[in-house]
Amino acid sequence: MPSPGYSTSNRAAMQAEMDAQAATRPEQAFLGSYPGERQRDDEHAWILTYLDVLTLVIVIFVIMLTFMDPRDDRPLATAAQPIQLAHPDRQALLDPLVAPLMEDLGDLEARPHEPLPEVDDPDPEGTATTASRLREQAPQGVEVVEHPGRTELRIQDEILFASGQADLQPEGRMLLAQLEPLLDEHDGLITVEGHTDNIPIATERFPSNWELSSARASGVVRYLLDQGLEAERLRAVGRADTQPVASNDTARGRSENRRVALILESPTAAHP
Repeated sequence: MPSPGYSTSNRAAMQAEMDAQAATRPEQAFLGSYPGERQRDDEHAWILTYLDVLTLVIVIFVIMLTFMDPRDDRPLATAAQPIQLAHPDRQALLDPLVAPLMEDLGDLEARPHEPLPEVDDPDPEGTATTASRLREQAPQGVEVVEHPGRTELRIQDEILFASGQADLQPEGRMLLAQLEPLLDEHDGLITVEGHTDNIPIATERFPSNWELSSARASGVVRYLLDQGLEAERLRAVGRADTQPVASNDTARGRSENRRVALILESPTAAHP
């Protein structure tokens, strides 16, 4: 059994050695005294990294703001003032390209506006104007019908001809004499069309409605020639019952279909 003096001195020596070691490594002594502190420091170490990143972002925005000048109130470039680049070398390279464009733009603005070329009107008088004038001046018994590019003067056959005949009656001659000044003013072609109903005719002079309608159109043309109208402006066409304007099922409809039409075509209309 060791002596009491020896044990006390050994313990004292060992304690002194431990104190010396703790003095040289204070962190280990501290951690040894508080074992939970090192773990808590590791859990909050990310905060330092996060704060470093935020600091860098703020520094970047500050640097960007230093290059901006909010007080720059210079006017934008106009056509007479080309855009000036900050770099002199780039400006020198672009000036030869931009200058001609600015000159052309200035010439375009200074050039007076030229009126659009006039387009020839295919119908100088206008079909609507001609039809309106004819309605005002046409004698009683003449119906004025407007069509694209032409105007129709429609006359019922009983005014011009007796039933089944192609010789003009006195009333018909008088009516055509009243129309002659209007026809003489017209510069275009005048087509005289004869129309019948669908009731067939079979006489020695007119074997069918074709002969009757053609003879009536020819009779009107001969009268207009006698009144002084030029032959090259007139032509006669027999339509028979091929172009009815009303139903042939009634007496009134058949009466409307028996007619002579004077077609006043536009002077510029093409003819075969």
